[in-house]
Amino acid sequence: MSKIRRRQRPADYIPRGRKLALESLEPRRLLAIDFDLLKDINPTERPGTSFTIEIAEVGSTAFFVATPPQYGLELWKSDGTDAGTVLVKDIRAGSPGSFTFTSPIGSSVSNWLTNVGGTLFFVANDGGTGPELWKSDGTAAGTIRIKDIFPGLDGSNARYLTNVGGMLYFSANDGASGHELWKSDGTEAGTVRVKDVRAGANGSSIPSLTDVGGTVYFRANDGVSGEELWKSDGTEAGTVRVKDIRAGATGSALFSLANVGGTLYFNANDGVSGAELWKSDGTEAGTVRVKDIRAGSSGSSPRDLANVEGMLYFSASDGVVGSGLWKSDGTEAGTVLVKGVNVSFSSLSTNVAGTLYFIANDGASGFELWKSDGTEAGTVRVKDIRAGAVGSAPSLLTNVGGTLYFIANDGVSGSEVWKSDGTEAGTVLLKDIRPGASSPVPSLLTNVAGTLYFKASDIASAYELWKSDGTGPGTVLVKENANRPGNSNPRYLTNVEGTLYFNAAYELWKSDGTEAGTVLVKDIRVGTGGSSPLYLTNAGGMLYFVATDGATGRELWKSDGTEAGTVLVKDIVVGPGDSSPYYLTAVGGILHFRVNDGVSGYELWKSDGTEAGTILVKDIRAGSLDSSPRHLTNVGGTLYFSANDGASGGELWKSDGTDAGTVRVKDIRAGANASGPISLTNVGGTLYFNAFDGVAGLELWKSDGTEAGTVLVKDIRAGSGSSTFRHLTSVEGVLYFSTNDGVGGYELWKSDGTEAGTVLVKDIRAGSVGSSPRYLTNVGGVLYFNADDGVGGGELWKSDGTEVGTVRVKDIRVGGSGSYPASLANIGGTLYFSAYDGVNGVELWKSDGTEAGTQLVYDFTEGDGSSSPGWFAEVGGRLVVIALTPTYGIEPWVADLAPPLAGDYDVDGDVDGADFLLWQRQFGMPATPAGSGADGDANGSVDGGDLTVWESHFGEPAMVAAPALTASESIDAPDWAALDSIYAAGDFTTLFTEARSLRPQRRWRLAR
Repeated sequence: MSKIRRRQRPADYIPRGRKLALESLEPRRLLAIDFDLLKDINPTERPGTSFTIEIAEVGSTAFFVATPPQYGLELWKSDGTDAGTVLVKDIRAGSPGSFTFTSPIGSSVSNWLTNVGGTLFFVANDGGTGPELWKSDGTAAGTIRIKDIFPGLDGSNARYLTNVGGMLYFSANDGASGHELWKSDGTEAGTVRVKDVRAGANGSSIPSLTDVGGTVYFRANDGVSGEELWKSDGTEAGTVRVKDIRAGATGSALFSLANVGGTLYFNANDGVSGAELWKSDGTEAGTVRVKDIRAGSSGSSPRDLANVEGMLYFSASDGVVGSGLWKSDGTEAGTVLVKGVNVSFSSLSTNVAGTLYFIANDGASGFELWKSDGTEAGTVRVKDIRAGAVGSAPSLLTNVGGTLYFIANDGVSGSEVWKSDGTEAGTVLLKDIRPGASSPVPSLLTNVAGTLYFKASDIASAYELWKSDGTGPGTVLVKENANRPGNSNPRYLTNVEGTLYFNAAYELWKSDGTEAGTVLVKDIRVGTGGSSPLYLTNAGGMLYFVATDGATGRELWKSDGTEAGTVLVKDIVVGPGDSSPYYLTAVGGILHFRVNDGVSGYELWKSDGTEAGTILVKDIRAGSLDSSPRHLTNVGGTLYFSANDGASGGELWKSDGTDAGTVRVKDIRAGANASGPISLTNVGGTLYFNAFDGVAGLELWKSDGTEAGTVLVKDIRAGSGSSTFRHLTSVEGVLYFSTNDGVGGYELWKSDGTEAGTVLVKDIRAGSVGSSPRYLTNVGGVLYFNADDGVGGGELWKSDGTEVGTVRVKDIRVGGSGSYPASLANIGGTLYFSAYDGVNGVELWKSDGTEAGTQLVYDFTEGDGSSSPGWFAEVGGRLVVIALTPTYGIEPWVADLAPPLAGDYDVDGDVDGADFLLWQRQFGMPATPAGSGADGDANGSVDGGDLTVWESHFGEPAMVAAPALTASESIDAPDWAALDSIYAAGDFTTLFTEARSLRPQRRWRLAR
């Protein structure tokens, strides 16, 4: 065996006893990379805004959810004064905040602020437990999570919070029973599931909770009778189905539950008469249809049920007069048409001092404000606010101290707050908060102790909390926030042939990683609106995206990076209508996507970048109905997707880009019911996905593109229950995913495509809760993810596919709270992610898979503020990160991706004794990926060559960056003479052993 060559040592080298004295350093953080602002794309200051999204009354205090930039969406309160409008508690540090604002498709989501006996209950996410039930007495100390109903990151997603006789009832998911009925008295012990109505993990749903005399009524699905009427007195035994209105599994589809004088009224369908008005006294016998308003099976569809002085009012259609206002005293004879007028189906009826106010359209004036005293003659339009057929479209009718407030648009002042005393003269604009016809719509009208609170935007302050005493001068902004930096909010970072493209300030930008090279590609929609480029996709070296220029609607565009070369590919729906391309996917340089041309519905199209070459591939569902292709995935040059041909339901399809070559792969669930393939993932040329065959539940399938080769891989959750797969990820030809087998909760699994090879990798959190792995990311053949072992909270983990090799990388936030790594990204073979260490807010971290090499990269905000970095990308050898800072808002930042210092195995910026220790610990172990850890020569294993690398660079760049040990600590240099004999022998199997005691002088000795 040849001797390993090593460099010559200087003549004055002393072989033993040399000490590397380390002096103590001033306390400071050594960050791994230095970032600079790439470009302040939008330097214009914005009006300060709290962006209020929900308001609730507790006594004389208005609680609301708002989002100043330094906090994110959090709970606030106000007594109506500037000084008294304060943050209650920063539940989740950083810009995301603890409250949910939007769902993935952008619709508002309630946080269920609910007053029960003077205590505010709500749903919030502290970043460690997911959305759970909280309460507040208005103080930070008194704002606490009541119970972690579903331990882990997912949370119980409590919803439908309802005060029933001083007890809070709600629907929640504990991870085992699905969404079921719960109740809470505000204590952890008193927060319990009332009953598991539908045994198993599917849950009974439990919406429409309604209080009738201290009994809660709701609709639920027990898995046998469909959705029917249930009630509960708060005990398991007292939680029963009231009546099976529609026999069988279909259910009566009841909704619009309303308490009128102690009787429950609702809309239900018995399968014979259609949707009609029903009532219940809580007994089966007393649950009856009030009247068959529209004879036959069509039903009158009663809606907008309102209680006015013990009389029920509602809208319905009898099939003769059409839509009209009705009332009922609970008898068939007393259920009568008040007036035939088109009533708005928007839950907008409001009782003010015994008069019903509602929205209706008489066919001439559009939707306007109406009122009724219960007689035909007394049912009249209050005022034609916007003359003509358009109507003022009133909304949010709110009673405050006997005065009706609402939103309306008179065509001159835009949408503003109005008030009415029930007369035409007394129905007036309260205040023109934002002059002009296109003002933003005020919302959240709420009565708080006789004062109207609402959200509105004037020219200066954007959306803020306002209040009114009913006069123009008394309608004022409650608290004005200071101006804050403008955001360009870059997103959808996409590298095309070495140029980084992204959406910033709602237009298309590009960057080469320098400030000068970061420029607007084209102002597609001139003016302030922006073209909002979406779905940026590289196909054959050309950038494709979806945008609107204001004239053509949302259509397909392309760009070669120049202004002239950034053009509309085709106006598929000619004019301002949207064709809305979606699921943009490149196959062999050709772009495939789903689009609606206004004729064939949503179907599969393709484009070669020319107008003539942008064509329908196949009208899978002939006619105007959609086949709705979705989840487009390229596997080896074949496009796979799910689609519905109108006969087989949503099934797996494939396409070679031709009409003839676009075919259904397999009817997995025979008949018209859909198997609903989702999560399509390419693993080494095989397609994996989730589907439901009607027998095995939603389980793991694979396909080679043939009917015979499209098979169930494994029924992980045996029977009809579904495993519900998440985060399918390919690593070295093996599929990894998170799933719930019904026993261990959501844990990490893998599959090689065989039933036997589809196995649990590790039960990270023993028991039924599960560790909820997420953000699965492949970096150099190692899988990284976020998981919660029940002890350390959500932290960074890695796996090589074995149980022993699935370990927590580092406890970033020591203790049980968890740092909850997110936005995991592989940049040049290094893992970057955001995490919260409990000190520095949510900031940028990186990891090489070792504890020492998992470090805070950069603290953009300094201190406990959070920059919440996301959208990581590499361009020109530089790392681009989108981050929020107090000075610049959300803008792109950049840092050089310099190679790590040779021999700096713990990546702390210097080559010292600590790196030698790491080499010694890892000696003889494989390095995955090669070059990680102490594999200094990147040959895939830690061996003597890596010691040579360390020795060659020892002391670089300077000892000022050495670990901050005390002055009394020192490290012995190795005995090079003794090592030479081992080098000569070529035997590294028993090289070094660390001394077990950690004394002030730390030493290493040769193993005997």
